[in-house]
Amino acid sequence: MLAAVQAYALAAVCVGLALVLRLVLEPLWRDRLPYVSFFLAVLVVAQFAEDAGPSVFAALAGFLLGDWFFVSPRHSLLMSDPRDRVNAVFYIVICFSVVLFSLRARRALARERAAGTALGELAAIVESSEEAIIGKALDGKIASWNDGARKLYGYTEAEAVGHPIAMLVPPESAQELAPLMERVKRGEHISHFETTRRRKDGELAEVSLSMSPIRNSDGQIVGISTIAHDIAERKQAEREREGLVSELQKALAEVKTLSGLLPICAHCKKVRDDKGYWNQIEIYVRERSNANFTHSVCPECAKLHYPEFYKEERQGQ
Repeated sequence: MLAAVQAYALAAVCVGLALVLRLVLEPLWRDRLPYVSFFLAVLVVAQFAEDAGPSVFAALAGFLLGDWFFVSPRHSLLMSDPRDRVNAVFYIVICFSVVLFSLRARRALARERAAGTALGELAAIVESSEEAIIGKALDGKIASWNDGARKLYGYTEAEAVGHPIAMLVPPESAQELAPLMERVKRGEHISHFETTRRRKDGELAEVSLSMSPIRNSDGQIVGISTIAHDIAERKQAEREREGLVSELQKALAEVKTLSGLLPICAHCKKVRDDKGYWNQIEIYVRERSNANFTHSVCPECAKLHYPEFYKEERQGQ
């Protein structure tokens, strides 16, 4: 497409050439077909001009030049013959119809090219995405399969396309597929649906699914798009965290503490339990806490109960 200045220059050149051509054909055509060569000029300008301005300029300039040079009375803008008026109206209508059609066709082509470019960019994004992106027909057969799906499920595109999506669903999850697809067929979007899928090697993959309807230019649902995100690491971390919490709760449940007033004998140091029985203090404490006892003899008791042993120990020092 030409820039604005170039397009107007082209229009001026084409109208000038059309005038020269009509003057050359004057001996043959005389008063007939006063606007044909100018119409050809409009066609050429409409083909190369980006907007309607240069084409309209060429059409109006052609009309004025044709009327001035080739319509009786010559060298005036008057039309004495009704046929010339019909020719002028016909010329204007045809020129503006061509300009309008050319402009609409050019805009449609530009939209198509933009859509093609956007589609190519989208296809590149989908293909390079780390997420598994799968396109399915309404009957559940796989229509598209990106590299992320190959990495997640193990199937190549040739192995997956044309096969039912049910090949990825393990038997224990088979009942969930049909209701999900029915919801999407009704136009519903499903986000973050956590489930399991089966890889090519038979191993299960923990995934989060997002499903959306695919619509054509008329808004009709013609397919289903599924994006699968591998959540195995997150689920493993959740299980580990839950295990730690469970172990902590179990440990806390086993912790025993002593509190309150303990009835203890002033002589033998036995402790009375809740049932009224007297127990040795080490047994009482051991049953109600995580503490344990090792037995020994303090210096005072050694002197009192084992005087000989105590004297030998003192002399050995």
